[in-house]
Amino acid sequence: MSMNKWLIKHTAIAATVTSSIFVGPSLADAHFFQQGSKTLYKGTNDDDVKTLQEILRETGHYKIKNSTGYFGHSTEKAVKSFQSEENLQVDGIVGEQTKKALFRFIAEKLTLKMGNTGEDVKQLQNVLNKKGYYQAKMDGVFGSLTKEAVMELQKNNNITVDGIVGPETYRFLGTSENRHKTSPTSKSSESTGRSQSTVHKQSKVIKKDRQEKEKVTTRTVKEFFANSTGYTAYCSGCSGVTASGIDLRSNPEAKVVAVDPNVIPLGTKLYVEGYGYAVAADTGGAIKGMKIDLFFNDNSEALDWGRRTVKVKVLE
Repeated sequence: MSMNKWLIKHTAIAATVTSSIFVGPSLADAHFFQQGSKTLYKGTNDDDVKTLQEILRETGHYKIKNSTGYFGHSTEKAVKSFQSEENLQVDGIVGEQTKKALFRFIAEKLTLKMGNTGEDVKQLQNVLNKKGYYQAKMDGVFGSLTKEAVMELQKNNNITVDGIVGPETYRFLGTSENRHKTSPTSKSSESTGRSQSTVHKQSKVIKKDRQEKEKVTTRTVKEFFANSTGYTAYCSGCSGVTASGIDLRSNPEAKVVAVDPNVIPLGTKLYVEGYGYAVAADTGGAIKGMKIDLFFNDNSEALDWGRRTVKVKVLE
């Protein structure tokens, strides 16, 4: 997960005050937990549902890897399972009480403190580094140097100085300002004595290389709207092998789009709204003109997708 996605996800869920009104100024998903936000139910199709699916995946109730933004059978099943565990009314409808329970669950899960390890800690260290508070190795270990960096950020922003990353601290992590700068050589790694100048040079090279690749892979040649449906490798009459030779049963995570090759040549790189980056690698008898069929590993994902009109970008 990228640092920006990590920030959006964690601050949108955790950066709140006791009123449960989010205060982060640029958080895309913040309104999900706002008082008076809309009720979600089967058939809803928007970004709030995508946020719901991401949270339910964190709680362990939504098993599908892709957050489609469509409230279908799988999402309803996940909501009911969560409601049952939380002793709420089991109706599959996400109203105020269900949102409060989701918030409590995630807010507790996202608190980071001394002794924690893993990807969340690593992303925290990355954010602290970008803001100038942390110059040690991003090793995913919440040790003394990470705690010192957190406490320094808290002190500079008039937050309770406890070295624990909770809702209020997440809010300041989500701002764009770099409020403090430390000397690149002021602290050593928590786990090694690796040279910070070397790390800095390598990170600049990697960042530049990644940016150059992104320029190439995401350049849009043209855009259009298409009618889309979903399919799996195990549908009736399907061999599991695409027209271009990809074995979907052996590559369940592949992002493949079935197209009319007279409209979109096979091998074309695409970006499909709500589906992501993919390749035109399959065809179908019913796929004619401005219609596409998206591959999903799980039948429930394909059913959840349903039929929808999406924006398609052809990439160079």
